[in-house]
Amino acid sequence: LIMLLPGGLLTIAVIELATGHIVSGAARLAAGAIRLLLLATGIVAAAALIGVPAITATHWPLGPVAPWVAVAVFGVGISVYQCARPSSVGWILIVLYVAYGAQVLGDVFFDGVLSALVGAAAMTPVAVVVARQRSGPPALVSFLPAFWLLVPGALGLIGVASVLGGGSSGMNTIISTICTMVSVALGVLVGLVASGSVRGFRNSPAADWMDDTPVESR
Repeated sequence: LIMLLPGGLLTIAVIELATGHIVSGAARLAAGAIRLLLLATGIVAAAALIGVPAITATHWPLGPVAPWVAVAVFGVGISVYQCARPSSVGWILIVLYVAYGAQVLGDVFFDGVLSALVGAAAMTPVAVVVARQRSGPPALVSFLPAFWLLVPGALGLIGVASVLGGGSSGMNTIISTICTMVSVALGVLVGLVASGSVRGFRNSPAADWMDDTPVESR
């Protein structure tokens, strides 16, 4: 579902609104909200039609190592899906682990929402540095998977679906989604400033370097 969820679109909208692109930001914000609402409506309708199986607690053999393994699986899967060059996979994993590690570290000192800001601020300059290496891919190639890892698309979908289904905790989830989205957007802006100049991104609007098209095939 990550390729269908509008978390990236909503976060781009926040970035554009924060940088003065009011028209495009508002349009993307409305489009992302409508897509999220339609997806949640479909999920609620399907659940009402066929029911939702009970969720039982599961013991994971890997324990606390499981999320770190999952990051690698996610990175390889995105690389295959987006047809990235084999030589780019290692660099993509580096940026992913920087984003996730910084988010975990930020969660130690802050709450879950602000940890997304720390992750975004850490991985953005790393993506710029990777692009300057001789064998490194363009900044977009390593940036987008880490960006998708941080955006709260699934969280927002759960919240909207909960509200439509009559749940009482859905609104709190939606508020957390909005706060996380703003944190990711602010973290990206901080990371671009920390990178020294946003050379790879400076001449492009946010929509051009954060869309979900295969970058290396452009």
